[in-house]
Amino acid sequence: MIIDHDNHRVLEVLENREKTTVLAYLKQAKQEGLLAQVTEVTTDMWDAYVTAAREAFGEQVIVTIDRFHVMKNFQECLTGARRELQRKLSEADREELKGSRWLWVTNWENLSAEQQQELAALKQRFPELGKLADQREALRALFNDTTIGNPAAGRERLQAWMEQARTLGLVALNKFFKTLTNWMDKIANYFHSRSSNGRTEGFNHGLRSILWRAFGMTNFQNFRLRVLHCFGFASK
Repeated sequence: MIIDHDNHRVLEVLENREKTTVLAYLKQAKQEGLLAQVTEVTTDMWDAYVTAAREAFGEQVIVTIDRFHVMKNFQECLTGARRELQRKLSEADREELKGSRWLWVTNWENLSAEQQQELAALKQRFPELGKLADQREALRALFNDTTIGNPAAGRERLQAWMEQARTLGLVALNKFFKTLTNWMDKIANYFHSRSSNGRTEGFNHGLRSILWRAFGMTNFQNFRLRVLHCFGFASK
């Protein structure tokens, strides 16, 4: 799905996400003028999107990895890291932690006062798990920090966060550290203009609602036309 963030609309729905398909669309849309003024592209960590954007718009285009996909990637590794720590606990301690997963993976501000107190008590009771949870909040806070004014500063802060998180010594986080290192420049580009794919996720929900109402659609072209009819117009 290709989104126009400036005008809050879906530009196109492609049949697959292969590089040849994406590149063909981007080149045609640029040639026709629709995407002639593109200066920044936001995407997830899919090489085909990045290389297609570079080939279509040139090396000068800013490619930004969506911050929410970064956090989702970290969250997946976080679950493994939490389990890694819990395996070191006694059976009684593991029993005490049963049913607490929601508290560890939910943003602090989305917890009720009672839940916040419960999580604070668990962090004190299990300090290693508490440190892991604190690293999650530190990464979120980093992306929300408006004092980080450019990609270079963002890259420096992300590097510092990673070095701090490494001190936990958790094997389950190594995959995320590798991902962060490999995509560092494009993730740090978020601090250029703070662009994200948040709106894209909203449109994805809209696409799923079309499928739900139709009890599924087997004809791609019919689905594409339905999506463009519902979401292809610029917002007022």
